[in-house]
Amino acid sequence: MKNLTVSVCLFMLFATPAIAQNYIVNVHGMVCELCSLGVAKNIRKLSFVDAAKYDEGVRVDVQNQTVFVAVRDDTSLDKQALFAAIEEGGYSPVDIWRLTDSGERLELQ
Repeated sequence: MKNLTVSVCLFMLFATPAIAQNYIVNVHGMVCELCSLGVAKNIRKLSFVDAAKYDEGVRVDVQNQTVFVAVRDDTSLDKQALFAAIEEGGYSPVDIWRLTDSGERLELQ
């Protein structure tokens, strides 16, 4: 009976994983690795960032001038705070998309 209870608990734990919400931000002017460090550092300070994904919640693609941000499942994205963190690093956020589980980009308003 004990093994059955443990098995059921493990199944429930892994059957409904908490999946972070993923976003991509196009950032104008971010063209070097040094540029990306400040931007990523500012974003990581935001309370809604899921540090368990990417590199402490953020992945920067300097070549494409994009930032990937993972948002915790139990909260929501604060677009204004995210854009402010990017601007604080000296760069301009241009567009933002939400990534679906299938990898499709959905543009946010």
